[in-house]
Amino acid sequence: MTNAAVTESVTRAEGNTLVLKYKDGEKTIVVPADIPIVRAVPAEKSELKPGAKIFIAAAIRGADGSLSAQRVTVGLNGLTPPM
Repeated sequence: MTNAAVTESVTRAEGNTLVLKYKDGEKTIVVPADIPIVRAVPAEKSELKPGAKIFIAAAIRGADGSLSAQRVTVGLNGLTPPM
């Protein structure tokens, strides 16, 4: 895995190519055409409903057994969050 800021996105004949630039250099990654590329956008609480696919990181259990988290990621339109 490479953690970097995406500075350029180029589509070439052989597929989608991402050029990632980071502190010590650059890495080119070819993403197959059938791989979804997603981005996080704000959603309404109403999207959190039975059957929705979600991802929660670092939830904290309270003294009463309830869970709280800074962020809940929900897949919209049937998408599974890619975490």
